[in-house]
Amino acid sequence: MGALPNFRITTFQAGSGTTIKLVGELDNAACAELLARFEQVAPNAPELVLDLSEVSFIDSAGMRAIIAIEHRVAERSMSLTISPPAAAVTELLQVTGIADHVALSPRVDEAPPRSPFIERIELDLPRNPSAPGLARAEVRAVLPGRISASDRATLTLLTSEIVTNAVIHPEPGVEGSVGLRITAYPDRVRVEVDDDGSGFELQDLPPRPREAGGHGLIVVDGVSSRWGTSHGGEDQRAGFSVWFELDLDYAPEAEGEVAEPTDRSVARAEG
Repeated sequence: MGALPNFRITTFQAGSGTTIKLVGELDNAACAELLARFEQVAPNAPELVLDLSEVSFIDSAGMRAIIAIEHRVAERSMSLTISPPAAAVTELLQVTGIADHVALSPRVDEAPPRSPFIERIELDLPRNPSAPGLARAEVRAVLPGRISASDRATLTLLTSEIVTNAVIHPEPGVEGSVGLRITAYPDRVRVEVDDDGSGFELQDLPPRPREAGGHGLIVVDGVSSRWGTSHGGEDQRAGFSVWFELDLDYAPEAEGEVAEPTDRSVARAEG
């Protein structure tokens, strides 16, 4: 079956599994092709990734096809990971309630355009059990009086989760400190944790039930405004980084007060 002009399917091997990548508009006209491709690869694909990251539109028929694939995967005891579409498409699916019927993997949304920061803190934390506590203390000190108690509690939790993850799940052979960078912008706060490891790819993470405990990245996925990973980059001091952003409604500053950007780096890798 030939691909529709506004829809394309490619299939390729990735590690021990198979990826079905969709590009374009997944509507009623494209569903039969998707289901046929699934049946073609399923017999030799115990681990399957359905990559929707370049899907620009999904209607209810398209979502029914994805749900049907989920059911068939469960019947055959296969492993399925569904990489979500772009943020705007995912948001529409969530608003309509359609997304409630499928289990999307952790999302990696594009961050908003960069704007001048208000405050930035960079730390080197020791790779030991004290690191999450030190990180929480720094988050609680960011922009005093301008972040609501609820937002600060959320920031503290998410920061603690990704620092803890870096401490208790180090890559073999990786030593040294854990880098923490907290950057406050006019509309959000971005937190990044990095080290010298090669890291992981989000699409390679196995599906994990949300009701199970001890999965910090599931907490980050469920609560943050957006999150993801990166390998290197001009702002990154190490090889691999996990980051998240939380959109905020800042409390108004005192009348006539103008906040000057602050930037400080602190080394706390002793001990």
